[in-house]
Amino acid sequence: MTNQEPLSPALNLAPVAQVATVAQLMLVVSSATNAFSTWSDWNRYWVAEDYVAGVPGVGVADLVGADNTSASSTWLTLLALLATAAVFLTWLWRARHNAELLSRAEHRLSRGWTIGGWFCPIVNLWFPRFVVDDIWRASRPGVPTDQYRVHGLEKSPLVRAWWYTLIVNWLVLLFLRFETRGPLSVDTLATVAVYSTVSLVLLVTAAALLARIIRQITAWQSVPRY
Repeated sequence: MTNQEPLSPALNLAPVAQVATVAQLMLVVSSATNAFSTWSDWNRYWVAEDYVAGVPGVGVADLVGADNTSASSTWLTLLALLATAAVFLTWLWRARHNAELLSRAEHRLSRGWTIGGWFCPIVNLWFPRFVVDDIWRASRPGVPTDQYRVHGLEKSPLVRAWWYTLIVNWLVLLFLRFETRGPLSVDTLATVAVYSTVSLVLLVTAAALLARIIRQITAWQSVPRY
């Protein structure tokens, strides 16, 4: 249950346009850092393979350099992820606030879950999707004024596609942990590189879908309503 704010002739909507633009830009940056991380995983594998094969000119220093590059890319990816998450959650909180003003339809989760749903174990597998989907449904123009629950409103295939892509990526990373247990070897590095590539494709797809979601909700919430 949530405390819905009454509709007013002069809606005090939170600004979302600028933070939406920054969020979409950060999604591009985060995708780029993930691409660099995937390249560094392949580079580490190639260098290790050449070293084991005895390719002239490939020595221990090259192995260390490739490993350091891979480690640096991991930290860079993490920093980009944290920055992207901070901007996105700022946008999401404002969008949720606006959605409650634009429609009387009650959301499935209270406003606190807009942020908390991402960090609470177990429920973070579906609560964030509920939050974004409800914002989508309540923000659409033409929601009946007597609509008091979001259950009767049309769900977004775009939101579901985004979320299921993230879940599949999580499973890929989980499988990677099982596949890479044991001593480090060239084969293990190859496995890491392959899984990293699959993860990159999923993450870029999810980022593109999320950018479309942000852009659409922002556009709806930017249309004057009285």
